[in-house]
Amino acid sequence: MCYIMVIEQMFDGGGRMHEKKTGRKIDREFIGFTLISGLISFGYNVVMTVIPLRMSDHGQSYGRIGSAMSAVAIGLMVIKLVIGHLSDILGTKKFILSSLAGLAVVSALLARADELAAFTILMAALGIFRGIFLAVSGSYVMEMADGGGYGKIYGAVQSVSSLLASVGGMISGLLYQFREGEYALYICSFLLMASSVWAAAGLKGSETVSKERLPVWQIFKSINKRILVFCLLVFIQSFVAGPMWSFIIPMYCYNVLLFSPAKVGILMSMDELVSAPTYMLAGRIVDKVNVVRFNVIFLLITAAGGLFLVKAPSPFIFMLVFLICSVSISCTFVGLPKERIGYIRKEQKGLELALLSVCGSLGDSLGSNVLGRVAEIYTIDQCMYILTASYIIMAFLAAAPVLFPSLRAALQKRK
Repeated sequence: MCYIMVIEQMFDGGGRMHEKKTGRKIDREFIGFTLISGLISFGYNVVMTVIPLRMSDHGQSYGRIGSAMSAVAIGLMVIKLVIGHLSDILGTKKFILSSLAGLAVVSALLARADELAAFTILMAALGIFRGIFLAVSGSYVMEMADGGGYGKIYGAVQSVSSLLASVGGMISGLLYQFREGEYALYICSFLLMASSVWAAAGLKGSETVSKERLPVWQIFKSINKRILVFCLLVFIQSFVAGPMWSFIIPMYCYNVLLFSPAKVGILMSMDELVSAPTYMLAGRIVDKVNVVRFNVIFLLITAAGGLFLVKAPSPFIFMLVFLICSVSISCTFVGLPKERIGYIRKEQKGLELALLSVCGSLGDSLGSNVLGRVAEIYTIDQCMYILTASYIIMAFLAAAPVLFPSLRAALQKRK
C-alpha cells in the first residue's frame, strides 16, 4: 500500500517494533482519512443526484436548476481561502470535523426542502461545509505524502471517494421513488454524522506550519507564477466539467433520452465506478512518467469525446462516450495536481491549495449558470462544443512547459 513508502522513510534503525508501530499508525490514519473523504463524496453525490431531479419534478426550468446548483460553488468560494489560510495556522482536524457535522445537518434539511429559495440556501450551505473540507483535504494529503509517492496516495484517496460516490448515486437513484429521494438524504445525513464521531477519535491532529500572519499582498506576491496558470486550468475545467457532469448530462438523460431516475442514478454511478480504478492506476503512473505529456494526452482525449457526444447515434453510444470522457477527465484530475505540487510552498500550502480550489468553484458557479442557459435557449449540443473548445485550450496551457523552453527550464529547476 501507499503508506509502506512512508514507513520506509521513517525507519531509523530502531528495530522491527518501531517499524511495526509506525506502520499501524500510518495505516489507521490513511484508511481513516480515505474513508472519511469517501463518505463525503458519497453524501455529495446523493445530494447532486436527488436535488436536480426533485427540482425538475417540481417544474423548475434548466436556468433555475442551474442557478440553484451554482449556489454550491458560491458557498465554496466564500469559505475556501479563509479556511485554507487558517488551516496553515491552526491545523486541519477541527475543520474536517466541522465539515462532516455541517454536511450531515444540511442533508437532513434538504430532505424536507421543496421550494426554490430553500433549495438555493441549502445548496449554498452545502457548498460552505464541503468547501471547508476541500480547503484542508489537500494539505492533509500532502502531510501524508511527505515521504514521497504523492501520486499513489492522492490516487488512492480519489479512488475510494469515487467508489463510495458511485454507491451514493445508485442508492439515490433507486430510492428516489420513495418521497423524491427523502430517505436517501436521511441515510446520507446519518452516515456523515457517524463519520464525524469516527474522525474525532481516529484522525491525528496535524502540525501547524505557519506561525506568523503575513500581509495578504506579500503572500500572493510570493506565489509561483506557474500556480496562476494552474488556477486558470482549474477554472476552465470546472466551468465545463462541473455543470456538465453534475446536472446537464443527467437532465439530458432524464428529459431527452427518457431515462428513469434509477437509470440516471446508475449512469452517474457508473461514471464514479470507472473513475475509481482510473484514479488508482493514474496515481501510480504519474509518479513515473512525464506528467506534462500525460496531462496533454488526456485533455485532448476529453476534447475529442465532447465532439463524439454530439454525434452519438444512440443512447448506448452516448453512454459509452460519456464513460470514456469520465476516464480521461479522471486522469487529468490526478495528473494536474501531481504537476502543480512541485510549485506549492509547504509553509503556505493550505492557502495556495485553497486558491486553486476557489478558482474551481468560481468556474463551477459561472459554468452552471452559463451552460444551464445555453442548454435552455439552444440545445445540449452547444454545451458539448463548449466542452471540446475548453479542453483544447487547457491542453495548450498544460503543454506550455514543453512548447516554450524557458518554462520547461523553470519546471526542471523547480524539480
